[in-house]
Amino acid sequence: MVSSNRWPLLLGGLFLAFLLFTFWSVRQATSLVSPVSDPDYYRSGQRYHEDERAWRAAAEAGWQALLSREDGVLRLRLLDGKGEAVSGSTVAIKSAASFGVPTAPWQVSLPEVAPGIYRAMAVDLPAGPGELILAAAKGEARLLRRFQVNAADWDETRLQ
Repeated sequence: MVSSNRWPLLLGGLFLAFLLFTFWSVRQATSLVSPVSDPDYYRSGQRYHEDERAWRAAAEAGWQALLSREDGVLRLRLLDGKGEAVSGSTVAIKSAASFGVPTAPWQVSLPEVAPGIYRAMAVDLPAGPGELILAAAKGEARLLRRFQVNAADWDETRLQ
């Protein structure tokens, strides 16, 4: 009976497999470079931080938006944290895709008619329930709110 010691052969095979896997890993890491998804990623990051600063500025100011619709007129009161009117802002409301279903594009700008009060006709406002987006900006501060509406008029509602 011939006794064979297989340990050196198994150990050599394990060492060879380790070397092959190491060589393959280094080759994969150095030769297959994934394409850049955003060639201008630095500028994208800067824009993101600008938006974040604007949202923080509005949040720190404590902006509140109170919106109503009566007789086809949209009326927005924009207040700061002290309850004082926020004048000189640019305000717009547009339609949003509801639950992933695109709606007919709709947008209206609300000009300021009195300090902190913005008003516009709700002409061609999409019928039925839907989702709208309010965007208000003044200087560095920006306020964005998404809210649900129905076809009927509604009393002044605080947009959270």
